Amino acid sequence: MTEPIKEVSRWSLDRLKFLLAHIEDFIDDEERDLRERARAFVPATGLDLIEKLVDINPSDVTVPRRVLERLSGFFDSGLMLQRGPSAEHGGWWVTDLFWRGNVFHLELQDQVQATKLVPEVPPLQVNRTSAAKIVEALNLKFLSPGDDADAYLFKPTPSIAYILISNLGKPWSPDHIAHTQRLINKSFIY
Repeated sequence: MTEPIKEVSRWSLDRLKFLLAHIEDFIDDEERDLRERARAFVPATGLDLIEKLVDINPSDVTVPRRVLERLSGFFDSGLMLQRGPSAEHGGWWVTDLFWRGNVFHLELQDQVQATKLVPEVPPLQVNRTSAAKIVEALNLKFLSPGDDADAYLFKPTPSIAYILISNLGKPWSPDHIAHTQRLINKSFIY
């Protein structure tokens, strides 16, 4: 299993898009590490061997982000969505994402509204669709999933959702997704 990323820094969406578009050109240490991780990245398998993604502490507000970090080694890319707390900022927003093993937290002003992409579903239901449709709807095409990639929506709580993108072949994806669902729900005490 890949090492969890120790520090998730805040990124502006413009900086993130530029970085991913020009990832080969960067030479400073932080971006070099990102480039090397992205270049060497191959999604891991073996979710069936993992008992839990994170230690559960119901009062720990970092659990959703830590779950995303731990899943980043098993999927090509992914998004963490959170429901806005107020009426004027209600709806769903992409607050964190990962791409090829690199996790990014979006600055508040760069968070992407995703209200129409998160249906009211129970925690034990997983929705699947084309990844290309999802990233296009969110204008996050720089995540560049493959043409055959699928996007899976997991909604473990009324205010947290994950969209995980995978290019894993059809014979293996049902088991991979079932184990992912089990681990996500276990992280939120289901």
